[in-house]
Amino acid sequence: MFTLIRNTHNKFEKLSGKKILILFVVIFVVCVPLGIVIGNSIKPRLNEDEMLTTLKTPQVKEKPIYYDGKIEYVNPGFYPNDNISFALVDGSGKLIILLRSKDQKLTIAEGLLVKVKGAMSKTKDGKEDVLNVTEVIIRNASN
Repeated sequence: MFTLIRNTHNKFEKLSGKKILILFVVIFVVCVPLGIVIGNSIKPRLNEDEMLTTLKTPQVKEKPIYYDGKIEYVNPGFYPNDNISFALVDGSGKLIILLRSKDQKLTIAEGLLVKVKGAMSKTKDGKEDVLNVTEVIIRNASN
């Protein structure tokens, strides 16, 4: 076995000029179509957003809705089936709407005056409206 490898190595060492160029062209011509066939036959693993497949949220309407207020923490025990931990309240602390997000944008903006954008849905029991937040705009005194 080792003599076969040694002999093959010695043959390739003797190649030079035109012969080595022909060898590289042949390898290229064989490997490129083979790579294209293999690449197109393998099913891509990430053809969907992973967050959408792991978080099964209710279907939402396409039209974005905006609300202004302050993001406050809500005990998730109040809405255990809906994964809701935040609500939007007005200046007096009155509930405007419940909030849900696929990432941590609500956690970062907790306690701040914001303008939130998203799509409406209902809780699983159908009693409360929930805003599925896609964008948070933090307000300051000059806004």
